[in-house]
Amino acid sequence: VQQREWFNFFDDGGRKAAEDEEAVEREVEERNWLRDLLGRGAASAEATEQVEQEAATEGRKFGLLESFATFSSQQQQQQEVESSTTEVEKPKIVEKPKVAEKPKVVEKPKVEEKVVKEKPQKKKQEEKIVDLSPKPIKIEMGSHILPHPAKVRWGGEDAVFTKGRTFGVFDGVSGAEKRDGVPLYSRTLANEMKKMVGNEGVTVKEMTNFLTAAASYADGAATGASTAVVASIGENGFLQALNVGDSYCLVVRDGKVTAKTREISHYWECPYQLSDDSPDRPKDGTKLNVELVPGDIVIMGSDGVFDNVSDDMLLDLVAKSPSKASALARKICDLSRKQSLDKNSVTPYAKQAQRRGDPDYRSGFGGKVDDVSCVVVICK
Repeated sequence: VQQREWFNFFDDGGRKAAEDEEAVEREVEERNWLRDLLGRGAASAEATEQVEQEAATEGRKFGLLESFATFSSQQQQQQEVESSTTEVEKPKIVEKPKVAEKPKVVEKPKVEEKVVKEKPQKKKQEEKIVDLSPKPIKIEMGSHILPHPAKVRWGGEDAVFTKGRTFGVFDGVSGAEKRDGVPLYSRTLANEMKKMVGNEGVTVKEMTNFLTAAASYADGAATGASTAVVASIGENGFLQALNVGDSYCLVVRDGKVTAKTREISHYWECPYQLSDDSPDRPKDGTKLNVELVPGDIVIMGSDGVFDNVSDDMLLDLVAKSPSKASALARKICDLSRKQSLDKNSVTPYAKQAQRRGDPDYRSGFGGKVDDVSCVVVICK
């Protein structure tokens, strides 16, 4: 019976021996029963052999159980390793395409190409700015004075000055009272203006301030009276002019007069003038602002020029004269003097005098003898 039970136990793979506590208790009862049957201390050889066989069987039984438990634990560990290996390998398969699909590596050269393309564009823009920037216009100045024939001994009453890019003409008023031994008002204005201006161009506002300061000085240090026209050519190529009286400053371009200052007078033969007893001030003068280009010719002169030479005659003379500022200024003065001495010449002054009923100019012909002063500026 015992052998049959052990056989059934091992036939089931040892599963019930590990879990069934009743089998253990039954075994204990059978051992106790066998000991009672054989008697304490008098067991036969057969009983003793049977007991030893049962103990051996029991030892084999527990050995199989231990080996089975070891086998089961090894299988379980192997399954856990396989499962963990599977779990570790899965993310590797997913991560590989992510690394390969990174777009940043492809975009880097595109950014570099954009920078390389933009650099030449910036250079082109800079070159355009340099090409379009205005260059300081170059100028050549020349001046000339012819005093009234009756005033040659002491040089007449007109005065001029040129300095740097600024110039002016000052026409002394013949009818103004003068004191002997005192500098003329016109010459004092010219000298003071030359001291105050620099070699660079000045604005019309600055010229007004300079001329005001010069007139204030002349009021106490000079005698007589004077008209004034001053101008300056800035580095930007603009001509700015200030005119107090009946002198003129004009621009000749392509054989035409393109700009001209405006005369300012109280009435006929009484232009605005500066003196210690005159209410006229530089701020009252007319102004001119015009942009010059290479080839332009600026002509500034006293009324001794423009009373005797019309604009058309002046343009003809410019067209036939050499391109030297000093030579052209001399020719303009010579022509003005010639016209003033010719009683049959057609002059702007004769026409004005005829309209106003001047008996000396009833015919409308003839010039006006006066001091003649002129400044010529050629733009290059």
